[in-house]
Amino acid sequence: MKSGLHLLFCSFIITCFSTNASEPYRKNLGFENGNFNGWVGYNWILSTDLTSINTSPSVVALPNGRRQTIISDTAAYDANTGGKLKKIPSGYRYSARLGDEITNSDSNPRDWEQSLRYTMKVDSTNALLIMKFACVLQYASDHTAKMEPRFRLTLFDQKGDTINDCSNYDVYSSNSSVKGFNSYTPSGSNNPIKWRDWTTVGADLSKYKGESITIEFMAADCTGRFHYGYAYFVVDSQPLYITVDYCTGDSQATLKAPQGFETYRWTDEAGITVGNGQDLLLADPKEGAKYSCSMISATGCDVNLTSTIKRYETHASFSNKMVDCQNNEVQFTNLSTHTNGTLSYSWIFDDGGTSEEISPKYRFKTSGRHAVKLITYNLPSSCSDTMKMTIESFSPPLVGISGNDSICIGGTGNLKAYGAWYYQWSTDPTNLTDTTSTKTGLRAGKYWVVGNSTTGCHSDTIYKTISEEKDWNIKISGGTQFCTGDSISLKATGAVSYLWDTGETADSITVNLGKNYSVTGIDKWGCERTTEIAVAEIPPPDIDFTLSTTTIDKRHNTVSANIPSQENVAYLWGWGDGTSDQGLAVSHTYSLTGGEYQFNVTLTATDKNGCTNSSVQTILVTLFVPNVFTPDFDGVNDLFMAGYNQQIVDRNGIVLYKGNAGWNGTYKGQSADPDTYFYVLHYTDANQNEQIKKGYVTLVR
Repeated sequence: MKSGLHLLFCSFIITCFSTNASEPYRKNLGFENGNFNGWVGYNWILSTDLTSINTSPSVVALPNGRRQTIISDTAAYDANTGGKLKKIPSGYRYSARLGDEITNSDSNPRDWEQSLRYTMKVDSTNALLIMKFACVLQYASDHTAKMEPRFRLTLFDQKGDTINDCSNYDVYSSNSSVKGFNSYTPSGSNNPIKWRDWTTVGADLSKYKGESITIEFMAADCTGRFHYGYAYFVVDSQPLYITVDYCTGDSQATLKAPQGFETYRWTDEAGITVGNGQDLLLADPKEGAKYSCSMISATGCDVNLTSTIKRYETHASFSNKMVDCQNNEVQFTNLSTHTNGTLSYSWIFDDGGTSEEISPKYRFKTSGRHAVKLITYNLPSSCSDTMKMTIESFSPPLVGISGNDSICIGGTGNLKAYGAWYYQWSTDPTNLTDTTSTKTGLRAGKYWVVGNSTTGCHSDTIYKTISEEKDWNIKISGGTQFCTGDSISLKATGAVSYLWDTGETADSITVNLGKNYSVTGIDKWGCERTTEIAVAEIPPPDIDFTLSTTTIDKRHNTVSANIPSQENVAYLWGWGDGTSDQGLAVSHTYSLTGGEYQFNVTLTATDKNGCTNSSVQTILVTLFVPNVFTPDFDGVNDLFMAGYNQQIVDRNGIVLYKGNAGWNGTYKGQSADPDTYFYVLHYTDANQNEQIKKGYVTLVR
């Protein structure tokens, strides 16, 4: 981006942010809420080869498409770095992405530049600004540096002027003077990606305490419209001091410098180097000794801090007093002590409330007993102490009775009083004697209770009535019998939920066994009723029938069938040739044309309940060859074995006929003499096997 636009953009932002300069420090600095609350976004276009499309920075609603986005997938990696750059740094739940890659779906112009800004008031709790960022910049060899994709981090004072701080960072894709960049060329691309992994930068804002400063992150595509640049970042803040962990009873002290720097150098009072890490461990150090730490960030910032060894001892303690008997409010008095440093406080109340006041006045959501915890933090150390106490609050309208309104017939219920320190129960409101909070095994009736506090406050006499439920039953509907092989549906009604002896919990079940089935129904008060139904399985009627024969031919083609009588059973016979009969004993004559192999005789028996059974027997059709035939053209026995492939031979071995139309007793147009002739028949049996039958037939005229 050209320097002229940089100045224009700074001037524009001063005007937009002037109303925020006096606002107090706001939360969500590091997107810990998973949104952009507290941040302001800007978009604009800057092109060097198509200047007519250039725009001024304008405020946009956040999130803004792909330009300003919250990243929430902690396991995601950036594909444009070969999957090596994690989109969210370790230890964080969210990050912000500023800009995006250019895709084929993006229409011209594609010279996007975008920024995110946050304004905060500096105080002792946030004087050290920790910024973590990672950037992805596509390299373009034919561009000048100022035309290339770019990433910039800038700090502004409350006047809108750039803070001359080494934390400021400005890099473009071909910048070879900046360390820490990696290179990756995606598949199918000729343009390498220059990317920087997560980098932590710390900025010392202590000189700006009481003032507001603004943080700006900016990412830009190239001004030639075809190369992209984008970045990920998170921000955090912390006090700017060395934490001394040297609590009462410790035999060693740990000095912890602020995070956000690349190098650390610890020195003692004599200037001797004693450590090079963020933490310095000292065995049995001398109280009053001083240690200094010189820190240099990734961008070259140099910060020096000094700390004095002191033992920190804190004892958390508090007392409490109920303000009055009506408002359920408790005044807490902090009695905590410490030896060095300062204390901060964290109150935790069992109804979800918290406070950081020294001695808060707290109104509880419910009255009665409450668990309260006070944690004291002894700054600048991490020494702390915790005190827990059960206290009481009281508000008569919040005292009540919970438990059973209704009980099962002949059953018992439970009641529990709440909202007070102790209670007085009775079935007689004039004689309150029992002081437990919970009553069990109660029969139907009216019960009174008064809630009391240890300070003499008490509620009105309140009561709760337990009633026995009305008598009720459940029913099972559905059939009571079914045929073997079938099933039947049973449906229960009259309850809220059900449990069958089959283990099923639906109101309807399907069964296929004959037996007694039971179901337990549960009503809205948890009371149970059980009923059962007997289901019978009806066996099928007998189907063991007999046939007079299981083979037939053209001459012997009548079959008889019968079955023993059964009461209230009807029989239907299917002969397998499209005809049928009814009854106990039936007879049927088949018409055979010569191409049949078998017939399946089917008996279907149906009883009075509609239960059916069936069986099948097979009748085979065998080949019948007459030993005499009379081709006298009277229409009877004029052809020998019509429909069968055959050969007729006389006594001299002369073949008189070959074919399947049937021999008519002639040879070469002349009637053959009455005589006996040899035949060879070819046919297919019932099993579809080819067979040959040989024999003699006598021709009679």
